[in-house]
Amino acid sequence: MSPLLSPPSPELDDAQLALLANYAKHLGRAPKAIRFALQTGERRSRQKGHGMEMLELRAYQASDDLRHIDWRVTARTGQAHTRLYAQENDHQRLLLLDLSSAAYFGTRHTFISTRFIQLAGIIAWRSKQKGDTLSYRMTYGREEHASNKSGTLPTLLNQLKEASQLKHRADGSNPNSIWSNGQLANTSLIGKSHNKDVIILTDKQHWSASEDAALMQLAQHNRVHWVQIFDSNAYNLPPGQYPMASHRGIQQITISQQSMQQAKAAFLSDNARLREKLASMGIRHQLFDLTESPEKIARYLLSQGALH
Repeated sequence: MSPLLSPPSPELDDAQLALLANYAKHLGRAPKAIRFALQTGERRSRQKGHGMEMLELRAYQASDDLRHIDWRVTARTGQAHTRLYAQENDHQRLLLLDLSSAAYFGTRHTFISTRFIQLAGIIAWRSKQKGDTLSYRMTYGREEHASNKSGTLPTLLNQLKEASQLKHRADGSNPNSIWSNGQLANTSLIGKSHNKDVIILTDKQHWSASEDAALMQLAQHNRVHWVQIFDSNAYNLPPGQYPMASHRGIQQITISQQSMQQAKAAFLSDNARLREKLASMGIRHQLFDLTESPEKIARYLLSQGALH
């Protein structure tokens, strides 16, 4: 079996994180129509110049470069218009990784936390390879890290390695959402993010109603992609007693067919509400099973224009 799909340990080391660079390099390319597709009220990173893909034609603004006035349209309409261009190798990306204590679990191949961390590593390597600007914030256990500086790939990889450590399962989960209510959330990293591809990686399905406004603001000014990973096999375990590890330690859990059905129904119901809420904000949500490789999930993000 592929070491990417089923690593030797859910705790990743430097060598495993370094190997993700090769998978990132061979993801392929997103279709041009996807890369430059825009939603209402959304703007891609702009760069004015010749020989690049034209992004839009709009009325002249005082800050525009006079060299890029479209004189034909200006003469035809009687109003000055400017051509704006999209520079393919200058994309702004914000990665938000939020792991609950329940993510440090899995019945096949590896843990949910490990799959998220592998995916985050591929995103980080791909951004570096394409020359994209990557900011990030991550929370796991009691830890919270963030950066909006360039050249932080080694630091990010070290933090991802630390995030894979199973000791964080015992620390519980950060009750705050990753986009608000943290000491780092009101800085320019998130509070002032505009014109970025925002990738949210989390197993969480709930947040307080008071945090809706912050998420709506993030989605209003950026294109947000929400990736969720779950273990479908966890709802198909045979009846019996199982030792389960959580932040409360090892406990013996009795599982019956009825309890499995109830747990699955509750998850699907919560997930349907989550999907509906995110859709109302214009956020793209995709649910993946633990058995799917991080390379496949990264290719999905590529097809949606979140990666390039």
